[in-house]
Amino acid sequence: MQRFALPLFLALTALVIGIVIGRSTVAPAKISSSRTDNSSSTETTTSNPANSPAVPSRDVVVAPDSQTAVAISSESIIFKIKAALGHSGSRRTYATFSKLADTVDAKNVREVLAFVQTLPKPQEKSMLISLFVGRWAELDPQAAIAYAQTLPAGSVRNWAITSAVGGWAEHDTAAATAWAQQLPAGPGRDQAMQTIVSALADKDPQGALAFLQSLPAGRNRQSLYWPIFSRWTLTDPLAAAERASQMPAGASRDTALQVVGSNWANQDPEAAFAWANTLPAGQGRNNALQNIFSSWANKDPQKAATIIASLPPGAVRDQSIHNVASQWAQADTRAALKWTQELPPGDAQRNAMRAVLATWVQSEPAAAAEYVAGLPAGKVQEDAMASIAMQMAASDVQSAISWAQKLPEGPARQNTLTNIITQWSEADPQAAADFALRTSDAEARKALLENISRQWARNDPQAALTWAGNLPDAAVRDSVLPNVIAVIAESDPREAAKLVSRLSTPDAQATAAAAIAWQWAGGDPEAASKWVASFPEGKSRQQAFESLMNRWSQSDPYEAGVWLGTLPAGESRDAAVISYTRRVVASDPQAAAQWAETIATQNVRDRQIESIVVSWLRSDANRAAAWLSNSSLPPETKARLLSQK
Repeated sequence: MQRFALPLFLALTALVIGIVIGRSTVAPAKISSSRTDNSSSTETTTSNPANSPAVPSRDVVVAPDSQTAVAISSESIIFKIKAALGHSGSRRTYATFSKLADTVDAKNVREVLAFVQTLPKPQEKSMLISLFVGRWAELDPQAAIAYAQTLPAGSVRNWAITSAVGGWAEHDTAAATAWAQQLPAGPGRDQAMQTIVSALADKDPQGALAFLQSLPAGRNRQSLYWPIFSRWTLTDPLAAAERASQMPAGASRDTALQVVGSNWANQDPEAAFAWANTLPAGQGRNNALQNIFSSWANKDPQKAATIIASLPPGAVRDQSIHNVASQWAQADTRAALKWTQELPPGDAQRNAMRAVLATWVQSEPAAAAEYVAGLPAGKVQEDAMASIAMQMAASDVQSAISWAQKLPEGPARQNTLTNIITQWSEADPQAAADFALRTSDAEARKALLENISRQWARNDPQAALTWAGNLPDAAVRDSVLPNVIAVIAESDPREAAKLVSRLSTPDAQATAAAAIAWQWAGGDPEAASKWVASFPEGKSRQQAFESLMNRWSQSDPYEAGVWLGTLPAGESRDAAVISYTRRVVASDPQAAAQWAETIATQNVRDRQIESIVVSWLRSDANRAAAWLSNSSLPPETKARLLSQK
């Protein structure tokens, strides 16, 4: 659920802030003088072991004092980066990079970054750019920011800017804040402010809160409370909880309570739960409780499950059940499954079981599948089968299909196969289509091919069109081509309109024309109306008129009505009028009734007028009755309707 997850940029910022803060905990680098006397030269000159790579001679030698770092050349830094990358993945790699970042200065940083830009692995490149730009920002923030902004748009650029702002904020919060606030409103400014607040919160959460509250209210401001209360709760949960409770009611306080609950529960879930129960009813309390149970389940899922059983029925209990099931399944799937089986039947139980099965099928797919097949027929089994099918298909489509084909005939089996084939068509639509074509059940084959064709058309419309157009069976071709054409119409209705003639039956042409008219009317109803009006009277024209009018009257009922008034009498006009009256009857029943009076076929006209009047009598009986008395309906129909007044 959205309210229980940070925005994407928060996760990104948290990682980069971790880089900035993690590096800042190392003793600051001190740049020593490059002068040496004879004695120091003698002491520091050593022979190079036979198997050791030669260090560039321009290096300034590191002093024996471990607390003092010395300036080194860009060549040496690059050399050491290469050496560390050779041990990528070891625990020491990041520490090595962090120490190297402390050795760059305004003179060599550009050369080092130029080398980093040539690295082939995006993760390594992003991390190193963030580290070195963050260090650069401590020395020359404007230059570091300017460099970061020249990088190509994407995650590397975002990380670099965030790191630069973090390094700047470490040394000059006011200047960093002033720079961030002059940025245009949007994700970039939000991310910069997040970085500044995070840097402040690591040192002084109370001061960071005061700083945040001094800022003008703005977009996504409540998200900036997250790093403050997250860090505050780690050091003093009682104080953080008390301060969060004192905030004015609203989204910001709800966020603060949620953070306190989640982080406090990591340390002492029972204390966090006791505190959350003292909060006033509302979204903040609900969020806090749900996060507490999610964290509690990581430590002691059985205890969390026991406490949940005492909660009153409602959204908090249902979501907490799901959270505990998800966390418990990762530690002990069978114990979690046993617990979900004992829950009262309902949505909460089904959602919890689905979460457990999603975890189980990843570790023991055969056992999970066997368990699901043995469940009693019904909604629980169907949901479980769908979950198992999706998980199995993600790793081994053939195994998933083999399992599904062994299930008993029925809707559950068909739905399971549909889920698997739909997922398969994402990765290999041709193979999925070939499988569907071999299905002996005609109805099942039709349903599978329709799903595949739609999915395929969204990913590669031309390939889907070629495949569908070359199907040898005309009936199969006419069942899938309209789906492909409808998807093409979402982006290019004019092109889709050219494809209708490829269909061999009136029914298929009518289906495709209706889909195109609907899509086209959403963007250019006048062009769509000219296209559908070019059809000869018949099923395609009739269905296209209905579809056009349904869409057009939603966005502009006046213009739709003007066009409707230009149509000649006929079945297609009657179909358009019926669609129009159904759309406008709620807002203007009299206009709808008057339009219904223009329907040419009497029995169709009478049914539509009666439908409108019945609705109108409920909302405005006097006006409806007055209009009804002068309508074209037969006297006996008028009397019957007036008796309902």
